[in-house]
Amino acid sequence: LQRAADAGSPEAQFELAKLYERGTGVEADQTKALELYQAAAEQDFADAINDLGFLHYQGGLGLPANPKKALTFFERAADLRHPQAQFNFAALIDDGLIPSKGPEDSAHYLYAALRSGSSDVLGLLSERPNMFTAETRRALQSKLKENNFYAGAIDGDFGPGTQRGIRQAYGLEG
Repeated sequence: LQRAADAGSPEAQFELAKLYERGTGVEADQTKALELYQAAAEQDFADAINDLGFLHYQGGLGLPANPKKALTFFERAADLRHPQAQFNFAALIDDGLIPSKGPEDSAHYLYAALRSGSSDVLGLLSERPNMFTAETRRALQSKLKENNFYAGAIDGDFGPGTQRGIRQAYGLEG
């Protein structure tokens, strides 16, 4: 793994960063872990960018908590089509933490995460749709309707029709 990371493999850099962060098989080294995450992120490796977002958000690996900076990492990873980052960024938009974006933007990222085949997103939208505001839920229904996955009312209620549309968008039903 070290040889591949030294050769510039962003995936190897990311995996090695995790090992250094946890101290798994190597001596824990926060500085080395952060350097490796940053090296992978510089090559647009979305997993590393998303993890850097969390590190900045929570203040990990010796970084001070900086939610504002974290948002830039989450958006960058979301725009690189990282499903977890898309979901997280949608939630941050929905929470009102990104003043320049609204429910349609949140729904855009939710829909993209769902279409990526993320079972986590499918599960959360199926089991806990009320974690999002009614405005975002309506915007997601509109997005599903626009893409011929839903034909019901745009009311923010994730009943059987919306749930079927979510499953179809995910790819479970034809």
